[in-house]
Amino acid sequence: MDEDRPIGTRDEAEAKVDQLTHDLQRERADFTNYRRRNEAERADFARFAKTELITKLLDVLDGFDRALEHVPSEMQREPWVEGMWLVERKLREILTSEGLEEVGSLGKPFDPYVHEAIGHVDSDAPEGTVVDEIRKAYKLHDRVIRPALVTVARGAVPPGAQTETLRPPGAQTEARSDEVEHLGRASGSPASEDQRNSEDQRNQEE
Repeated sequence: MDEDRPIGTRDEAEAKVDQLTHDLQRERADFTNYRRRNEAERADFARFAKTELITKLLDVLDGFDRALEHVPSEMQREPWVEGMWLVERKLREILTSEGLEEVGSLGKPFDPYVHEAIGHVDSDAPEGTVVDEIRKAYKLHDRVIRPALVTVARGAVPPGAQTETLRPPGAQTEARSDEVEHLGRASGSPASEDQRNSEDQRNQEE
C-alpha cells in the first residue's frame, strides 16, 4: 500500500538538510556583508556630510588670508586687525576640528588629484614641479575637497634655444593667407594664370 512506502532514503534526507544548511549560511553571510557595507556607507556619509558647507567657508577663510596679507606693517597692532586675526584663527580651529587639513603644494610634483594647473612657466626647477600656488588645496579627512590652483615648471630652457611665440588666432590666419597668396604668385600656378588672363580679357573689352 502507499502508506507503507518510505518517503525517502536516509541519504536523501541528509543531502536535503545539508543543502538547506548551506543556503542558510550563504544568506546569513550575504546579510552580514550587507549590514557591514551599509554601516560603512552611513559612517562615510556622516564624515563628509558637511563637505559642501566647509567648502563654502573656505572662500571666507581665503578672504581673511588675502586681507591680512595686505595689512601694512605699521597697522598690525590696530585693534580691528587683531580682531580679524582672532576671527581667522577661530574659524580655522573650527574647520580643523571637523577634519579639514591644508595640503602643501610648493616644490612638489604636479598631481592632478590635488592640483589644478593654470599655467606653465620657465624655471630652474624640474619639469612638472609646482613653483607657485595661487589658491591652497584642502582635504577633509582623507579626501581632497578643493584642489590647489598652481603654476607648473616647464623646465629649464637651454641657452640660445628658440621659444615659440604665440600669436593671436586672427594674426595667424592672416599670415597663412599672405603665405598662400605669395606662394601662388611665385609658383605661377594654373589658377593664378587663369585669373590674370580673365583680368586682361576684361580690360580689353572695356
